[in-house]
Amino acid sequence: MGENIRKIILWLSSLHAPLGRWAPIAASSLFAASGLSHSNFLHIIAYIGALALALLIGADVARPFVDPHWYPNRSASAHTLLTLPMLFVRVALAGILGGIYTFLVFVGIGFWAPFILLPFLFVIFSLIAWRNLDLWYEQVAECEQELKELQGPHGIQPFRSPIRQQK
Repeated sequence: MGENIRKIILWLSSLHAPLGRWAPIAASSLFAASGLSHSNFLHIIAYIGALALALLIGADVARPFVDPHWYPNRSASAHTLLTLPMLFVRVALAGILGGIYTFLVFVGIGFWAPFILLPFLFVIFSLIAWRNLDLWYEQVAECEQELKELQGPHGIQPFRSPIRQQK
């Protein structure tokens, strides 16, 4: 039974790849669109799409628990220390993104969900936003490392105009 669940989670998390880091905002927007739609057909289609994306996001979040070796090598960001001011920025960004996701989902769910669910939804969406920020910082660190490697002795050199070289 456990091996089947593991295979399902791995398969679902591989389907998440086309949207990548934009899946949470896409799912939240679909929830909001389903809540604001007056057409029952569009309401159902948007709601089903949002639920499918939520399932894929959940599988992507659960993947490290089933397959610990899936996460990319963190050597690029291992050299960058998380300072206190940067931690505040990341917490603020995660809170802002989590608030946006929570608002959009709550608009989509409507008054089916009581207001007591808002803090729970906010915490979950803030954790998802924190994970996305972590992956975005990882991509930026990899790009910086590749740029530094290219600026080596045989790589791309900064452009120097001929006028400045004559001075």
